[in-house]
Amino acid sequence: MGFVFHFFMGRALGPSSYGVLGALMSLLFLLVVPTVTIQTTLTKFVSELNAEKQYGKVKHLLTSMLKTFSIISLIGLIIYIFLSKPIASFLHIPVAPVLIFGGFLVFALLLPISRGVMQGLQWFKNLGINMAFEGISKVVIGIFLVMIGLGVNGAAYAIFIAFMISFFITYFPLKKILEHKTEKYSLNQVYAYLLPVTLTLLLLTSFYSIDILLVKHFFDPVSAGHYAAVSLIGKTVFFATIAITQVMFPKVSELFNQKKPHKKLLTKSLFLISLIGIPMCIVYFIFPDVAVKMFFGSEYLDATNLLWRFAVFMLMFSFTYTIAMYNLSINRLKFLFVLLLFSIIEALAIWFYHTSLLQIVTILMGIGFVMSTAMFLTTLLRKNEY
Repeated sequence: MGFVFHFFMGRALGPSSYGVLGALMSLLFLLVVPTVTIQTTLTKFVSELNAEKQYGKVKHLLTSMLKTFSIISLIGLIIYIFLSKPIASFLHIPVAPVLIFGGFLVFALLLPISRGVMQGLQWFKNLGINMAFEGISKVVIGIFLVMIGLGVNGAAYAIFIAFMISFFITYFPLKKILEHKTEKYSLNQVYAYLLPVTLTLLLLTSFYSIDILLVKHFFDPVSAGHYAAVSLIGKTVFFATIAITQVMFPKVSELFNQKKPHKKLLTKSLFLISLIGIPMCIVYFIFPDVAVKMFFGSEYLDATNLLWRFAVFMLMFSFTYTIAMYNLSINRLKFLFVLLLFSIIEALAIWFYHTSLLQIVTILMGIGFVMSTAMFLTTLLRKNEY
């Protein structure tokens, strides 16, 4: 449903205005890294408590985190409002949609807390329903607001409202946890774990966000819109496989905590990602015109030569993402040096070499291949681990 939202917006707004939305979404991906961090961290610790059936401690963790991050989200909103004009100036976009996304940021910090608890408890059905509801409401509200003439602002409002509603309805499945008697649980280890997770996800997110921001800065609005559209289609490879990683993470964490074999779950996950991702890359290689025209329309056909290359980059990124999350689940952090190195290389390469969109995508594809290979060699080939 998230892709349906973007495919509609790409057609309804046109390349120039969709370039604005694409840049804002890329900025949003970077700003909400702490939210993904919260969900990932809670998933790990809740999965450990779930293995020991300590639901009173899960309740304490849930309520304490909600209180803390309610305050943090309000402070973050104030800072974001002050920075909205410089952000709009750098991206060459109106300030209004930038401000609207500020409301989204509040619930973007709170919703992952609820979802992290559900994921850690392995309530995948409830988690999936909540995420599907977010996608459906975003599409319905977004179509309505754009059709009545709100344009990019309507798309921004739709994202904000969808997250707000999704947060409030997480109360219903979590009532089971809130009914338990609260047991004290030290949050120090949780906050200590947040730092490496934040750094990991910030680096990972930068790989598919920095390029769009720099393209919006260096290229004309239409070219930026074309690039945003093609990159979104290419990202279907990643988002089509991310559920595999989300299921793998709590299961590996639980097995690691119980001192049971867990490496096979990683190899199975990478195999499943290959089964999904490789055929998608082949389709985008053979039928790029069909894919672009079907999803975004004929206005975006000038960028079809980028599609298969970006899809290959996202497949390599999917491997990297899964290996990184596996390392986090077993408390291994040396891989961060690999991510940091390639993140810097990507930003510098695009900053100095951006004569064409094709050059940028070729850079991404090369970096993605070398990075995923390095992650593979430093993780899967380690001896004396199970």
